[in-house]
Amino acid sequence: MSKEKSIKHQRRILVLLDAHAILHRAFHALPSFTSPQGEPTGALYGFTAVLLKIIRELKPDYLAACYDLPEPTFRHIAYEKYKIQRPKMADELVPQIEKSREILSVFKIPIFEHPGFEADDILGAIVDQLKNEQDLQIIIASGDLDTLQLVKNDEVLVYTLRKGVQDVLLYNEAAVKERFGFGPKLLPDFKGLRGDPSDNIIGVPGIGDKTAKVLVQRFGSIENIYKALKQDKLAFEKAGIKPRIIKILEDHKEDALFSKTLAEIRRDAPIAFSLENAAWRGKFDASKAKDIFQRLGFKTLIDRLP
Repeated sequence: MSKEKSIKHQRRILVLLDAHAILHRAFHALPSFTSPQGEPTGALYGFTAVLLKIIRELKPDYLAACYDLPEPTFRHIAYEKYKIQRPKMADELVPQIEKSREILSVFKIPIFEHPGFEADDILGAIVDQLKNEQDLQIIIASGDLDTLQLVKNDEVLVYTLRKGVQDVLLYNEAAVKERFGFGPKLLPDFKGLRGDPSDNIIGVPGIGDKTAKVLVQRFGSIENIYKALKQDKLAFEKAGIKPRIIKILEDHKEDALFSKTLAEIRRDAPIAFSLENAAWRGKFDASKAKDIFQRLGFKTLIDRLP
């Protein structure tokens, strides 16, 4: 969808950076650049390029960044195998994550994080705290699609990196429905059924994307699916769900509900967000920005400074 149709320039715009997701995407999409001192900078270069692109194209009135912390989250406590299959973070990426905080400091962009919660949950909490704010459009910049469940009409959008760090898609609620066949609120139900190998969320064995989509499109939430299953199995067969899948659903109700719980973004992280503290509109230290860009070898980015 075009950015022009979705971004209402008469509204104030808050851009929330899903910092870890952007850094991870940049790390895997870009070559292993190094600074003049030999430090790895590929992910950091991509992260900074995305930040400058956002400032240039979205013209935010407010900017803030959300980070994961290394401690286990409530999901790890609830399910010890959560993300257990993921390899240890690459040694070259760790210092770049820390250095990204320095970049944000130079740009006077506040950081939000809290032990026990993922960056997605911090984003969810901020969105929830601002739900009654008038004439505000929130744009979540991320490197993955997990945040799509936070999308709401044209009020909360997700600006996601598609290929590399320059090709982006902007999702409003209509674009989410066009892609999945149902709205953002049902994405945790979809994930609860099909699972998510990247997070090691098991879902319901034997149910993949296609069947999960049919179930959610036809019956709605997982709770509604099981209510309908109890009342009228024939409706499932009419929807093309085979008896074998119906039996699997019956046998794995707890797995489906638990997987949905893991997939849902929490909105109750105990953070205090203030629009006033996130006010941006170009307030950054240009000389410090040029200094750090030169130190990191980001000479091409100096010309992109706002």
